[in-house]
Amino acid sequence: QTSDGGYVLGGYISENENSDMYLVKTDADGNEEWSKTFGGSGRDIARSVIQTSDGGYVLGGYTSSFGNGSVDMYLVKTDANGNEEWSETYGGPNPDGAYSAILTSDGGYALVGLSRNGTGDDDIYLVKTDADGNEEWSKTFGGASDESAYSILQTSDGGYVLGEYTASFGN
Repeated sequence: QTSDGGYVLGGYISENENSDMYLVKTDADGNEEWSKTFGGSGRDIARSVIQTSDGGYVLGGYTSSFGNGSVDMYLVKTDANGNEEWSETYGGPNPDGAYSAILTSDGGYALVGLSRNGTGDDDIYLVKTDADGNEEWSKTFGGASDESAYSILQTSDGGYVLGEYTASFGN
């Protein structure tokens, strides 16, 4: 729910082999006020959307249109009317993607998802940015098999807790 009592939805809209991030803003009754798309000539998908303290929105997901590799984490910041203010990508040459993004206590953002490692398995990938989307640091976590994180919360001590899947540990 948005600060004005309406709602915001993030996802993607497909056309042929391509897709764009899709952002929809509604009023309190679910009537569409506006919608916007973001992306390029590849697949661009939003997995998370949050309202920012300035009334704008941040979409977190992945892109094959931009970045360093075949697929990278993708963060798009908009103003209150859904107009893009900036976008950033994060990741290396192997596939990377975000499932969840949050606003952090210092005004930046944290994204969590997965990164394919050199052996072809997925590891948890955590990226912390400043308020303008500039990467401050990133970490990967994982074992000999696949791991991915689907949700993130910031803890009261400034750390993070991740909701994850693992095939490397446990029973």
